[in-house]
Amino acid sequence: MFIATIDRVVERFVSRWVFYGWAVVLVTFTTSMITAGISGYGMGFFVVPMGEELGISRTQFSGIALFRLALLPVVPFLGMLVDRKHGPRAMIVIGSIIAGVALMFTSRVNTLWEFYIIQGVFFGLATHAMGGMLIGPSVISKWFIRMRGRAMAVGAMGISTGGVVIAPLSGWVVSQYDWRTAWIVLGLVLMLALAPLAALLMRRSPEDAGMMPDGDPDPADGTSEGPTHASMEVSLTLNEAMRTRSLWVLMIVQALTHLSLMPVMFHQVAYMQDKGFEIGIATTIATMMAFFAVVSKLPWGFLTERYHVRWVTAVCLTTTGSSLILLVVAQSVWMLVAYAVFFGLMMGGFTLTLNVAWATYFGRKHMGAIRGFVTPAGNIIGAFGPIFAGWTWSEQSSYDFPITFFAFAWITGGLLMLIAKVPSRQAAPADAKVAVEGA
Repeated sequence: MFIATIDRVVERFVSRWVFYGWAVVLVTFTTSMITAGISGYGMGFFVVPMGEELGISRTQFSGIALFRLALLPVVPFLGMLVDRKHGPRAMIVIGSIIAGVALMFTSRVNTLWEFYIIQGVFFGLATHAMGGMLIGPSVISKWFIRMRGRAMAVGAMGISTGGVVIAPLSGWVVSQYDWRTAWIVLGLVLMLALAPLAALLMRRSPEDAGMMPDGDPDPADGTSEGPTHASMEVSLTLNEAMRTRSLWVLMIVQALTHLSLMPVMFHQVAYMQDKGFEIGIATTIATMMAFFAVVSKLPWGFLTERYHVRWVTAVCLTTTGSSLILLVVAQSVWMLVAYAVFFGLMMGGFTLTLNVAWATYFGRKHMGAIRGFVTPAGNIIGAFGPIFAGWTWSEQSSYDFPITFFAFAWITGGLLMLIAKVPSRQAAPADAKVAVEGA
C-alpha cells in the first residue's frame, strides 16, 4: 500500500509537467548510457592495460563476449517478466545492483578465468536483466504509438551518450590512476545512478498508471472524438509472430547488426593505435563518433514517423556499412574525422529504427515476450564478432579484413529489410493510422 501511494504521488507530480511516458524514456536513456558506455564503448580502454598486466591477448580479452552468453537461456523468461506489471522495475533495480557489485569485483581479478566469470557471467546476466534490446524498447513501445519514433530516439540516445560521457570517464580514470580503480568507479556510478531512478520512475505501461499511450484521452471517458492509435493497433502474440516471415527476417537483420557493432566499439581504439595514431587522438575520434551518433537519433526517429520504418531502416543500415569503410582506408587524422562524422550519423539510427520496426510489425502488448524470444539469437551471433576481430588481428596483425567484413554485414542487413513486409493483420491498421493523422 505504501509503495502504491508513493507511485501515485510520483505519477501525479511528473504528469503536471509532462506525459509520464517521458519519465520511462529517461530511465531507458540512463540505463542505456551507462551499460553501453561500460560494456561497449568503454571496454576498449581496458584492452591494453589489462592485457599487459594480466598477460591477456586481444583474442582472449574478446572472449568475454562468449561468457556473457552463459545465462542467455534465461532471456526469454526475462522477456515474459517485462510484460508483467512490476517486472521492468524489479529487473532494472536488481540488475543494476548485481552489475555494480560485479564491476567492483572485476577490480580484484588476477587471472583470465576470474575476469571471464565475474565480467562475463555475472555482469552479463545483470545487463540482460537491465535492458539492452529487451526492457527499454519493449516498455517504450507500450507507452508510445503516435510518437514512438521520437520516444525510441531519445531512449536510444543513451547508447551513444555512453560513448560521450561514460567511455571518456573510463579512459580518464585508467590514464590518471589505473584500470582497477576505473572498474570500482564505474561500478559505483552504475549502481548509484540506476537503482534509485528505476525504483522511482519505471512503469510497465500507461494503463498501469491510468493513462493511455502518447497521453491521448481515454475513449471510455467519452472525450475522444474518434478512434485512437491504441484502439487501432493490432498486437500479435509470440506464437502468431513466429508464424510470420517478417519475424525471422528481422531476427536475422538484428543479428547482423549485433555481429557488426560490438567489434567496432571493442577494437576501434586499438585499431587506430595500430595505424600509428596516439591514444589521445583515438579517444577523441571514438568520442566524436559517439557524439554524432547521439545527435543523429532524433532525425532518424522523426523519419520513422514520417516514412515507413522498413525503408528508413534499409537506408540506415546500408549507409552505415558504407561509411565504416572509411575507418579501413583512413591514413590521416582528417580521414578518421570523416569516419567519426559519417559512421556516427548513420550508425546512430540503427537501434531505434529496429526498435520501432518490432513494435510496428507486431504491436505493443506482447513485445516483451517477442523481444525475449528474438534477442538471444543476436547476442549469440554478436558474441563472435569481437572474437573474430581479435583472432584475425593475432593472425594478420591487422583489423582490415574483419572491419571490412562487418561493413558488408551492415549492408546485407539493410538489403534484407527490403523483403521484410508488415504482417497482413498490421497492414490495414497502419493505413487507418495514416488517415487519422491526416484528418
